Formats: sequence, C-alpha cells, structure tokens
Amino acid sequence: MDEQLDRVRKAYDLTVEQFRAGIDPYQNVPEEIRNTEFYRSIGSVENLNSSAGDIKEFLNPQQGMKFLDAGCSANLLNYHLADWPSTYYGVDISPALIRAMKSYAEISRIRIGGLYEAGITDLPFQDDFFDIAAVIGVLEYCTLEYISISLEELHRVHKPDSRIVLDIPNSAHPWSEDMQKLEEFLQRPIFLHSRSDFENLLRPLFRIERTDDSKVMIKYYVRS
Repeated sequence: MDEQLDRVRKAYDLTVEQFRAGIDPYQNVPEEIRNTEFYRSIGSVENLNSSAGDIKEFLNPQQGMKFLDAGCSANLLNYHLADWPSTYYGVDISPALIRAMKSYAEISRIRIGGLYEAGITDLPFQDDFFDIAAVIGVLEYCTLEYISISLEELHRVHKPDSRIVLDIPNSAHPWSEDMQKLEEFLQRPIFLHSRSDFENLLRPLFRIERTDDSKVMIKYYVRS
C-alpha cells in the first residue's frame, strides 16, 4: 500500500505542476478512453463532487460545526467549501496540493480551521473532533485493509452521531472499468472492491442512513 500511495501522491503533485504550467493533464488521453460514455460524462455529472447538493443537505453544516474534507484535493478552491457555515478542515496526501490550498486560502483571506498533509489512517486530530465529513473520491485508491484502518480512524475523530458521506466505485456500473482505465492512465490506479466487502467494514462503525448506487460511484450517507 505504501507504493500505491506514493504513486497516487506523485500523480496529484504532478497535476498541480501541470496546472501551473498551463498543461491539461487529460490532453493525451487515448482515443479508446475518450470515446467512452464515462469520459464524455466527466464534468457533466454534478453530484459526484464534495459540494454536491445531496451531500450538503445530508451533512447540514451549521455554525460551530467542524467539517472534515478527507482527501481534500483542490476542493477549497473548486467548490468554495469554506463558504459553508461550518469550519473547514482539509487533509490530503499530496504536499503540493496542501501547499497550493494554503496559499489560496492566505491570498484570498479565507478563514479555515486548517489544511494538513496526512493520510486518512493517521489523522492529526483528537478524538471526537468533527461533526461532519466528506470522503469523496478517496477510498477507490485503497486496499480493503487500508480502508478498514481508515474507517476506524474516521470513527475515532468524529463525535457520536456525526454525519459522513463516503463513496466507492460502483463495480456493477457499466462505466466502472472505463473509469479504472482512465485512472490508470493518470498514474492513479484504483480498486473495484465489491459492495458487500466494503459494507462489511463500514457497518460495525457507522450506521448507513441511505445509499445512492445510480452512478459510477456509490455514495453512502452514514452516521457515526
């Protein structure tokens, strides 16, 4: 798993470098991937990101709440999550992304709780710290063993009855293998774990309120 994380970290660090150089990381995507329904859908499926309306509705951010964006990427910039009434905290394994988001927050004078370079198996927060969280576009990069440890860590840092939205690839969806091919091309290989295997890890720690398996990513709306 260390090798896998290092590969994903380097891929996202490279994306930051490409963005600064005005390079489109998707410019050399092979035609066999470009011609898929999945690829053509990228950017048009609005509810797969961390700011999606269904996520915000379930989390119901309020003043005084602490919000964890685990695997935060550039969400602070892209989706303006600091505009929520809750206090924003972001963690990511990419040092380049964390540096970029810290710079953005400072230049834009955005008030946040903090941004940290960290993995979700070792979160730099005390027990029962968070009220709400989004873990979107993260767990697909992880083995089941790593996911198990991550879920225990997420449980540790969340208050009882806190609300979290997580997602994993929908291995039964017709686009799942095309998504896997694109991520492999981008040097960030993903796992297509079975739904039952993931839920067996999730249920001992979290109560599943509802799921949405209508898209290429399955969303879980859970309570600690």
